[in-house]
Amino acid sequence: MKKLKEKSSDQKEIKDARIHIRTTTTKKELLQLKAQDFQMSLSDFLIAAGLGLKTKQVTPEINKSVYVELCRQGNNLNQLTRLQNTLAASGKHPELDLDERKTLKELRTLLEKILTKLET
Repeated sequence: MKKLKEKSSDQKEIKDARIHIRTTTTKKELLQLKAQDFQMSLSDFLIAAGLGLKTKQVTPEINKSVYVELCRQGNNLNQLTRLQNTLAASGKHPELDLDERKTLKELRTLLEKILTKLET
């Protein structure tokens, strides 16, 4: 069995072997989409997956900006909720009714779900 030679970072690796595989059009499209998520060619993605190499999924820039904005809105929501609870406890401001509390809780849950999706 041939040993794989380690190439230094300044040496260009020559790809001189081919692997032919057959699959369905649907599976090929799914593999191409996955490769795009990692900003890799289909060939590089399949090689990395087959060799068990670690790959890092690239988060699109739009997701980063949406994530930051959602974090800000979540912080605002937490501050408003804390203020409402403090005022209600001191008797200076009436408590929110059950519908308003339910709406705030649903909004917070929704924001947490969105943030979790963006992190993955």
